[in-house]
Formats: sequence, structure tokens, C-alpha cells
Amino acid sequence: MRIKATSPLFDRCELPAAVMRNHPRSCFGNAVLVLLGPDGGAVGPLEAEFAGYEVIEATAEERIALLEAGYRLRGLESEPQYVDV
Repeated sequence: MRIKATSPLFDRCELPAAVMRNHPRSCFGNAVLVLLGPDGGAVGPLEAEFAGYEVIEATAEERIALLEAGYRLRGLESEPQYVDV
């Protein structure tokens, strides 16, 4: 998945990220957003909102997991959450 920071308090850059349920910052198996790379780390829902993270690219499963974990980021709503077949 790829996200970008849009807050004027941070450098505006695109970052690789992952959704993890087994990270120490995940609570009771809920998903947590993890920024990949040397300066990365787990980012909770409030921290992600403060940084103004926007989802650029993510699978449907990643989007659903973030929404269920309480993340309210731009770009999450752009894909349907569930598909009826």
C-alpha cells in the first residue's frame, strides 16, 4: 500500500505502508498502519489523521481493515467497502 502525508507540518511525500494485526501497537488484533522504511513505525488512527495521511493505493482488504480499526483517512472511502455477489 502507498500513502502520502498532506499536513503542512510534515514533508509531503509518498510512503510505503502495510496493515498489520500482529504489531505490538495493534490492540486486541485490530489492524494498525505501519510505515515501512528506516523512519517508519506504527501509526495509530489519531496520529494518522493529524499527519493528514491520504491513501494512494491499497487493496480492498487493507481499506476494510483500516476502516474497521478506526482510521478515517482520505482515500479510504474511494473504493467500495464490500461487494455483493
